[in-house]
Amino acid sequence: MERNVRSFRTRMRRNLAFITDSFTKLLATLKPVDPDLRSQRMCPFCGLITSRRKTCCLECGNSLKPA
Repeated sequence: MERNVRSFRTRMRRNLAFITDSFTKLLATLKPVDPDLRSQRMCPFCGLITSRRKTCCLECGNSLKPA
């Protein structure tokens, strides 16, 4: 009897994990993308990676093209 309960519990945990994972993926696809979390860009002059919010490079100070 103990073995049946253990196998049932294991199957229930797997099913619950599967449902949770599926639901999380579904919510991630429905969630709008935050415009503040865009990718970074690289300065063409010095090669430093800079945030998209910055208007000029943090290293060399050259102006970056608007994103």
